[in-house]
Amino acid sequence: MVNIADCIRTAADAREVDRARAEGALNLYDDLVARYETVMPIHQAQARASADLREATKRAARARFHAVLNQLQSMRRLKAQIEGAPDPVAALRNLLEYSETSGFTGESVASLQAAYIRSINAGLQETLRKTGRDLLGNSRDRALLMDVVRELHLEDTGSAEARRLADAIREQQNRMRRLFNAHGGDVGDLSDYGVPHSHNAIAMERAGFEAWRDFIADRIDWTRIENHDTGQPFAATAGARPPDAETETFLREVWEGITTAGWNSREPAMAMGGKALYNRRADHRVLHFRSGSDWIDYNARFGMSDPFSAMMGGLHGMARDVAMMRVLGPNPKMGLEYAIQVAQKRAAGDARLTRRVNRRAGLVRSMLGILSGSNNVPQNEIAATFLGGTRQVLTSIQLGSALLSSTTDVWTVRMGAEVVGMNPNNVLSRATALMASPGAREAAAASRYLGETLTPELTERLSSFTLRASGLSFWTDQLRNAFRMEMAAFMAQNADRALDQVDAPLRKILTERGITPADWEALRDPQALFRADNGGTFLNPDHWRATTALPPDQAEQLATRLQMIVEEQLERAVPSVSIEGRAYTLGDTAPGTFMGELARSTAMYKSFALSLTLNQYRRFLDQGGPWTRAAYFVKMATGLVLMGALAVQLKEIAKGRDPRPMTDGTFWMAALFQSGGLGIFGDFFAAETSRAGGGLAETIGGPVVGLAGDVTRLAASNVPRAIEGDPLLIGRDLTNFLRYNTPVLSSLWYERLAFDRLVADQVQQFLDPQAHAAWRRAEQRALRDYGTQDYWARGALRPDRAPDLSNALRTRQ
Repeated sequence: MVNIADCIRTAADAREVDRARAEGALNLYDDLVARYETVMPIHQAQARASADLREATKRAARARFHAVLNQLQSMRRLKAQIEGAPDPVAALRNLLEYSETSGFTGESVASLQAAYIRSINAGLQETLRKTGRDLLGNSRDRALLMDVVRELHLEDTGSAEARRLADAIREQQNRMRRLFNAHGGDVGDLSDYGVPHSHNAIAMERAGFEAWRDFIADRIDWTRIENHDTGQPFAATAGARPPDAETETFLREVWEGITTAGWNSREPAMAMGGKALYNRRADHRVLHFRSGSDWIDYNARFGMSDPFSAMMGGLHGMARDVAMMRVLGPNPKMGLEYAIQVAQKRAAGDARLTRRVNRRAGLVRSMLGILSGSNNVPQNEIAATFLGGTRQVLTSIQLGSALLSSTTDVWTVRMGAEVVGMNPNNVLSRATALMASPGAREAAAASRYLGETLTPELTERLSSFTLRASGLSFWTDQLRNAFRMEMAAFMAQNADRALDQVDAPLRKILTERGITPADWEALRDPQALFRADNGGTFLNPDHWRATTALPPDQAEQLATRLQMIVEEQLERAVPSVSIEGRAYTLGDTAPGTFMGELARSTAMYKSFALSLTLNQYRRFLDQGGPWTRAAYFVKMATGLVLMGALAVQLKEIAKGRDPRPMTDGTFWMAALFQSGGLGIFGDFFAAETSRAGGGLAETIGGPVVGLAGDVTRLAASNVPRAIEGDPLLIGRDLTNFLRYNTPVLSSLWYERLAFDRLVADQVQQFLDPQAHAAWRRAEQRALRDYGTQDYWARGALRPDRAPDLSNALRTRQ
C-alpha cells in the first residue's frame, strides 16, 4: 500500500511541491511514526501519522486562507476610506486616533481599544472591586485573587465566589477570542486558558536553561500543549510527558524565543510587514500549566507581572490587538503601509499633498508602534528598566500635588458636555455624587501623564500609590464615570426621536462617526435601554449589546462603535496622553538608547499639555463659522486661565505661602501656563529658575535630566567654594535634595508642607550653620518675584497664622 510519504516524495520529484517543504513534511512524518510505533503496530502508526499530517496541513491552510481573506477585505475598506476621505493625510492619522475636523467617518484603533477595554472592565466590575488594587498597590483580597487564578485553570478551590468571578473573566476571554478570530485570528477555544504568561527573560537567563527546564517541565500539562506541526497534543494522557528529546527540543525553542525576543526563529530581512497578530496570539497560548497553583509558582519565580495585572493585562492586550485587526487587518503593519501607499497614489501629481502625505507617513508609523508596543521594546533592557523605574520614582516625587493642577478639568468637562449638547451642570453634579459614593474605580490617572514604560514592579507601585493617595486617580475616575453616565442618559433622552430629529450637537457627532438612521433605530429600541432603580434611563452600550434583538455579531459591532463615540468625547472632556502627542515627542526612539531615554524624559508631563492643545485646537476648527470659533476660543481660554489661576493659588498655599497678588502680568502668565499643564514654565516669567531650583534647560530636558542636575549640584556647587577657601554648603545641598526628592513625603499636597517644615527644615538647621540666612534670602526672593510671604515660617514647628487670602487682591509694589 502506498503511504503518504511515498506520495510526498513523488510530488517533490515531479516538482509539484517545494522540495524543502517536502523534506520538512517527511521528517515530521517519520517523527510521528516513531512516536506512535512505541504504543501500536507499525501499520497503525503509519496510518495515524498520515492522518495527523493531513489534518495539520488542512488546518494550516484554513487558517492562512482565513487570515488572507480578512486582510484583503481590510485592504478594500482602507482603499475606499483613504480615497473617499476629504483629506487623505488626516485620514491616515484617524485610522489610528480620531481627531475632529477631518471628515473621516471610519473607525480608529485608539478609540476602539478604549471602547473594548471599557466594556471588559464593565463586565468585570465585581472582580475589579473585590480583587483590584488597594491604596498600597496590593490586591484587596489576595486569597480570593489566588483562588480565581486557580479556578481559571480549572483547579477546584471549593470557593463558589472564586468560581463565579473566574466564569466572568472566562466569558470576557472567550468574547475577545471570538472577536480576534472574526478579524482574521486563529485561536482555538480553550476553557482552561487561565491567565497569560509574562515571562521574565532576565530571571530566566540568570537561572539558566537547565534550571528553568527542570522547574517548568513537570508544572505544564503536555496534553493541552499542541504540537503545531501535527496539530496534536504532545501527550495523550493526563500527567504524561513526551520523550525527553521532545521535551528538550520544545522547551529549548520556548526558552530561546523568550530570551532572544524571537530572533532564534527569524532572519534579518527588508520586509515591512512584521509578524501578523493572528500568528502572535496563537504563540502566546503555547504553554499551559497543570493547575493554577503551578501557574502561581512559576509566576513567582519567572513572571513579570503580579496575578491581577497579568489577568487584566491579558484581556486589555487582546482588546488592543482586536482593535488593530478590526481597522488594519490581521497584519496591522502591512495594512497601514497599504493605506499609506493609497494616500501616496492619490497625492501623485500634487507636490504639496505628496509632501504632506510623506511627512504624515512617518508620524502614523510611530503611532502604530506606540499602540502595538513595538516602540517600547528596549535595545538595552537593563538601562531601560533602570531609567523607566527612575521615571516612576520621579512621578512619586513630583505628582503628589497634581490634583491641585487638575482644576482645569472642571472647565474641559463643562465645555465637553456643551459640545455634545448636555447640561454641564448635570455632569459636575453627578461627579460630585460619585465622589461621595465612589464604588468601583478604574485608576486611569497615570495615563494622563505617563505612557507605557518598562519599569520594575516596586517603582510602579510607588508611583501608583502616590497618584491614589493624592486623590488624582479618584478625581479622574469619577469625572470620567460621570461624563459617561450623563452621555448615556442624554442619548436615552433623544431615543424617542428618529436620527434627523435628535438634538443637533449629538446628531452631528453620531453622523460624523458613521451612525446611520438604521443604526440609530436599532440603538433606540426601548426594550434595550437601561432603567435604573431611581427611574433614570440610559442608552448604555454594554447593556444594549446584551439585550438587543439584533444577532450577537451585529450587536457587538454596533455597541462597540457607540462606546467608541463616547470614549472619543470623553477624551476631549478629561484629556489624557494622546497617541499622536506621544508620537510627536518620542518618534521611533527605543527605550534603553540615549535618544530614546532623553525623549522619554523630555516628554514626561508635557505630553498631556500637547494632547490638550491638539484636541482643543481641532475642536476650535470644528466650530463652524469665524464668530462661533471666536466665541468657543474666548470661553475655553477664559475658563482655563481662571482655573489655572486657582491652581496657582492652591499650590502656593500648599507650599506654606499666602496667595500671590493677581494684579500683575507675571501671575497671569503663570496661570496661562498652568491652564495647559505646563505650570513649571510659568516660573521663568518671574524668576531665572524653576520652583525646584533648576534652570530652563533642565526643565525642558525633563525630570530625569533635572534629577541628574540635582545630583551633580551636590558636588559641583561645593567645588568652587573649596577652591576659593569658602565654607562648604554640603549640609544645605543634601537637605535640599532630601526636601525635593523624597518620594511621597515631599510630594503629597496635604502633607508636603509639614514634611518641609518639620523634617527638612529641622535637618537643615542641624547641618547648615547658615540655614536661617538662606531662608531669609528665599523669603525675600519670594516677595520680590511673586509678591507672597510665608504663613508658616521656615524652621518653625507650627504655622504663625492662617494664609492671608486678601494678598491675592493686593497690588505689588
